[in-house]
Amino acid sequence: MSTSVAIAVITFRRPALLRGLLTSLQAQELPGDGDFAIRIVVVDNDAEGSAARVLEEFGDGTPYPIESVVEPEPGIPFAREKSVELCWNDDALIFVDDDEVAPPGWLATLLQAWETTGADVVTGPVKGNLPPGAPAWNHYSDVHDSTGKHATGEELRKAYTNNTLVSRRVYHAVTPGFHPAFRYTGSSDLHFFLRVHRAGFRIVWCEEACIAEDVPAGRTTLRWLVRRAFRSGSGDTISRLLIRPGAVSYLLVLAYASARVVSAIGYALAGLLLGRKTHLLKAVRRFFSGVGSLAGIVGINHDEYRERHGSDGGGPVPGDLAGGAGAESARLADRGR
Repeated sequence: MSTSVAIAVITFRRPALLRGLLTSLQAQELPGDGDFAIRIVVVDNDAEGSAARVLEEFGDGTPYPIESVVEPEPGIPFAREKSVELCWNDDALIFVDDDEVAPPGWLATLLQAWETTGADVVTGPVKGNLPPGAPAWNHYSDVHDSTGKHATGEELRKAYTNNTLVSRRVYHAVTPGFHPAFRYTGSSDLHFFLRVHRAGFRIVWCEEACIAEDVPAGRTTLRWLVRRAFRSGSGDTISRLLIRPGAVSYLLVLAYASARVVSAIGYALAGLLLGRKTHLLKAVRRFFSGVGSLAGIVGINHDEYRERHGSDGGGPVPGDLAGGAGAESARLADRGR
């Protein structure tokens, strides 16, 4: 029997970006020595079902069938959880973002890595395409480019849902997958994969399975960099404390956060003495990541997704998450599981 693999996409009012992603996915070729049945699952997190207009363009005759549903409960964890539910009986699912484009050979490379390594999770890098006029520091920073950070076959302790294959045995064991506490802040994927690693599953890097991402202008500013670093640090702390509550965990994350701040000072001094801008950027990111880690100890985080942005990265949607249930954690999507 064929090995069934679903490519899971969540989206919210970004028709042009979604169209670009789906077009690139339909152009993918499969490994010549494998027997795979590929399908695409789109979860529209817009209660009005606005993605339907784009999905109509990919009807009969496309190489890979598309199944779509609407998840009206706003928030990334709910849409991700719905993806898992829809792919429950597939042998594996692949998470990608709706602002990405898969280059030729991406899918075949990811599937071959999964087969040859026997890993439970295979993840690859994301390379950002910067917009015209992006500030110079974006071009020599790795903030939008995760290529070259690991070697193929290296085992990791975490992953993210922007370019990752997950075997069925993983999401059957680690469930529910995506915690609603991260509804406004992001990091629900980090929390999930930290739990995956803690459960004993292998996460392996595949450098060759690289996917591209369009970087909006709003993510090329130092203000965004600082906020993202803070949010990432806080999300890491909150994830670890949710997984393993107790005094020991508090001490560990406090030590980790303090180390980030100290190392940031070291990078800053080295950058000033050696004149290296990359060191200075690392200092900024590490410092605010460390500050975010400290803030996470008392539950403070940056609500990056409280206002969701539609129209392919345009302005926030009025009255959306910001006018919702407030700062408390959202309800579980499916209490039965």
